[in-house]
Amino acid sequence: MLRKLTRYACLLIVTAAFAAAQEPNNTSPAPDLSTIVSRMLAAQQRNSVHARAFTVKRDYQLLDKEQVQKAQVIAHITYVPPDQKKYQIESSRGGLGERILKDVLEKDIQPPKDPDRHELSEKNYDFQLLGTEMVDGHPCYVLGLNPKRNDKELIEGQVWVDQQTYNIRRLEGKPAKSPSWWVHDVHLLMSYADVDGMWLRTFTYAVANVRFKGKYEMVSRDLEYHVASKQVAGRVSRHTRPAIVTGVIEP
Repeated sequence: MLRKLTRYACLLIVTAAFAAAQEPNNTSPAPDLSTIVSRMLAAQQRNSVHARAFTVKRDYQLLDKEQVQKAQVIAHITYVPPDQKKYQIESSRGGLGERILKDVLEKDIQPPKDPDRHELSEKNYDFQLLGTEMVDGHPCYVLGLNPKRNDKELIEGQVWVDQQTYNIRRLEGKPAKSPSWWVHDVHLLMSYADVDGMWLRTFTYAVANVRFKGKYEMVSRDLEYHVASKQVAGRVSRHTRPAIVTGVIEP
């Protein structure tokens, strides 16, 4: 009986191994770096095509090194594709800091100058595949960003690219060129999320040392959206790490 059981067990092992060998391998090989970058750029182009008019309520805050709020501006920004933006300030306070935040708001609504020179593409960056990480529960490729020229609109750092959609979920680093003589040691981070089918920046943080003033932080957080007469609320991730606006703390 023992000999029969042994033979039966061996038969099951051989059968299982044969069946496994016949099953197709559904695991696709990971794409190479060039493919990831091209798919990331294609995702950005798709997002621009899918853009619709919306209004976002955005909270800007300026904090000192003790995390004390020095200024705040809350504004409603309306975007109409392809590049029309206007805003209305709901409330503001903070003296000089208030003026700085209003300058950031003005920068946010300006259409990009020569966007091709600042896009995340191989024309402007040398990329490096650093590995994979999870961002908000989504597996991402982590790419190193090495700007090809000194430009304050280019970022030296890292970008997290969603493995499924190739949308950018996070961008972090420092400007390839200091924004001004007044500002140095700038660190930036931007986070992105889906808003009613559109892929938008929803959180921004910048920290820098301002000459003669010390360390300051700027945070902008999207509070709610109105898309095509429909309100979309509660979609904004809460982050505590840095996000990105180049030169946001310039006096």
